[in-house]
Amino acid sequence: MDRQTPTQITAAGLDGWYGTLSDPDKVRLGRYLDSDASSAESFLLGVMAGAQEDHNFRLAVTAGAYALTLDLDDMETFRVREAYIDGLAAAGMYDEAKAQCELNLDLFPSVRDRILAENGGKLPAGIMCRNRLIDILVGVDHDYDAADAALDAFVEIGAMDPEELSYRKQSLKIHKMQRAFDNIFIGKKERSPSRPPWGSRRSPAPRRGAPTGRRLSPPPGAPA
Repeated sequence: MDRQTPTQITAAGLDGWYGTLSDPDKVRLGRYLDSDASSAESFLLGVMAGAQEDHNFRLAVTAGAYALTLDLDDMETFRVREAYIDGLAAAGMYDEAKAQCELNLDLFPSVRDRILAENGGKLPAGIMCRNRLIDILVGVDHDYDAADAALDAFVEIGAMDPEELSYRKQSLKIHKMQRAFDNIFIGKKERSPSRPPWGSRRSPAPRRGAPTGRRLSPPPGAPA
């Protein structure tokens, strides 16, 4: 079905991208046409933010992938990729999310001063390339050694304050121990069958009058 290109899309210079979208994605995109159309980057960032909030993660990923093809400076690239990483992680695209995290961490030293200037001299809490990488390494890969090494790297490039390092590492240790205990508990439950281990099926009910092989309690007054 042909759809007229919304004026906001044209204003943002995204007619070509809009033409590549499926009809369902065009319908979803209609929810975010009030995004800032002063540039393609700002419009797509608005789309990603709105789609993420509405759990339209695939649309956020689609918008982010295209946004990264635009002619962007380092700070613009960092911002777009941060939003893209969040969408990828939410969509369960963990390998691509990790790859994008690594690219933004490589870029971080060149944009750090500007990030600090925009946040009153402090590192913001929501640095996605840092946060989502740890989330995936711990929560998906269960690779605590890689997560521990990543924390050291964050401090080295200035993406995490040194004062946080011991606290974050201790949190990792606690999480690892808790997971080990959980695995032991789950293993015990799996090794405790609800029926005898020598038979997974219930024996058929005996025919009426047939011996059951079980010792029954004698009626009252009968000899034991």
